[in-house]
Amino acid sequence: LADFRGRYAMKRPVLFLDFDDVICLNAPYGGYHAKLALDEETFRSSQELHDKLFDSEAKRFLAAIDDEFRPVYVLSTNWRLLFQQSELVEILNYCGLPFVTQRLHPEWSTPVQQRQGLRAAEIKSWLALHPEFSDGWVVLDDKLSGNGFKMWNPQDRSFLVLCQEYVGFREAEYSQLRDALQRRVR
Repeated sequence: LADFRGRYAMKRPVLFLDFDDVICLNAPYGGYHAKLALDEETFRSSQELHDKLFDSEAKRFLAAIDDEFRPVYVLSTNWRLLFQQSELVEILNYCGLPFVTQRLHPEWSTPVQQRQGLRAAEIKSWLALHPEFSDGWVVLDDKLSGNGFKMWNPQDRSFLVLCQEYVGFREAEYSQLRDALQRRVR
């Protein structure tokens, strides 16, 4: 972990990544479908699930962000409550997002809070444990999960990109995230 901090802390920003309504639009499949398929051992053979679990346009925009900025990823998604890390890595790899798994921080997810809906608090808790990233983070989330961010100060909120429910990560959010990352890496 110390080597990771030394090599990446000031070179790469952390991207806190949510799945639902960001890269997974839950139509036709969502996290519970993936969980059921994994439980039945059918995930590895279900090309339809691989192709449709994560939105192709959202994946394309995330890949473009990754190509340009090479962020370190921390998962802030509720999927971390359904799946173990190894299962999430498998899902991301099978569904065309191996770059996320290749750059997962060793402490790959935000800490789970006692109460639901405290995504903002979970991210702040993770950052408190990793002060080396205090000025090098961005958040990609959705408006429903991101309702707790309104308590953040305007400066911090400027590094927050919220996607529209059922629409996901699109060009407008891509531009906002790119801008936030450019401000972080200056």
